[in-house]
Amino acid sequence: MCFRSALFFIVLLLFNITVATAKQPNLMIITEEWAPYNYSLKGVAKGFSVEIVKAIMQELGEQHPISVYPGARAMQLLDNTENVLNFSLFRTPEREKKYKWIGPLSNESIYFYKRADDPREFKTIEDVKAVKAIATPLNGLVFSHLQAQKFTNLSKSHSTLQQLSKLLKNRVDLSISVTPLGKMHYLTKLEQPANAITNTGVKLLEFPLYIACSKELPDSVIKRWQQALDRVIESGKYAKIYDKYLQGKP
Repeated sequence: MCFRSALFFIVLLLFNITVATAKQPNLMIITEEWAPYNYSLKGVAKGFSVEIVKAIMQELGEQHPISVYPGARAMQLLDNTENVLNFSLFRTPEREKKYKWIGPLSNESIYFYKRADDPREFKTIEDVKAVKAIATPLNGLVFSHLQAQKFTNLSKSHSTLQQLSKLLKNRVDLSISVTPLGKMHYLTKLEQPANAITNTGVKLLEFPLYIACSKELPDSVIKRWQQALDRVIESGKYAKIYDKYLQGKP
């Protein structure tokens, strides 16, 4: 009788595990081209945030492919498809109620950068508005904020590499779009030393980067992923990955 009871308990437990697993939705994990956080290299997703998301999945014992899309397409999927997780997104007040959130993946800021040999000091937004030209992205959140603050000295560039090249070649006074991790990534690509450009200390944006999730995604999934991210941070894995990218050695 005792054996039968134990056997019944084991069968019931296995059944409950199977049912719980079956209830887990099929997740679509997506990101966009924004090195060094997320980008595609020979068709494979790479970057700091990609490594953190993979560490979360490893913690959960799950495997989901990560697809890299153009930014607009990624947002369209997030807005119109169930069970989508899109990273790395700024968690802005405008976006807060549109999605569910997991994170932060990192707390980053967007600063204005100058050449290392530029002796000028910049302390305020008004100081940077007074220069002749600032290299900026063609569009996106950074460009929108610059426009909203009535900047009239913007030199738009097709890529971050082009922006920093303009700065290094003295074609513009300042450049804006990269975080400290981004600075190291692109200077390495340009084969420039880490001190080729310096942070002015003038900040444009400060928003934490998150995984934005479809509103239909069950709260149980959000909770599991958030707890797994917390464990990745507590274990020291997070700091190890961050330091690697901060040194420009992904």
